[in-house]
Amino acid sequence: MQNARAEMETSRASAGQAKIQARKDEKALNAKIRSIAKEESELDERTRYAKETGKDFKTGNPSEKGGTRSGDTAFDKVSREMRKTGGMMSSRKNAIPPQGKKKEKGAKGYKGVTPVDRIRNRLAQKRAPKPNPYRARAGESD
Repeated sequence: MQNARAEMETSRASAGQAKIQARKDEKALNAKIRSIAKEESELDERTRYAKETGKDFKTGNPSEKGGTRSGDTAFDKVSREMRKTGGMMSSRKNAIPPQGKKKEKGAKGYKGVTPVDRIRNRLAQKRAPKPNPYRARAGESD
């Protein structure tokens, strides 16, 4: 009887400790969430400052939108030329199509025979009445 009573008391104590530990974990989690939210708002303020003033937050140097490359290196010139001519300029050895509009505004699409026309002609040839191979030739009779 005393063993059962002692076991019940220890189980109550361990349950209480579990509740206390759960509360501590919850507090730690809430503190972590608050710190992350504070960092995000600080990051938002930094980017807002940079956008409004045009200066970097830490250094104070002017920040430029669109990168720092000027585009006048030899590689840039060669790649531009290769793109214009439709030459090889990719790692997979395929030509990069030149930039720009594909057709004139208001112009009709295909010039010449389109794939649809080819299919239509082929079907028309198949459906056309074929000559009777068993017909007697002119001048011949059975």
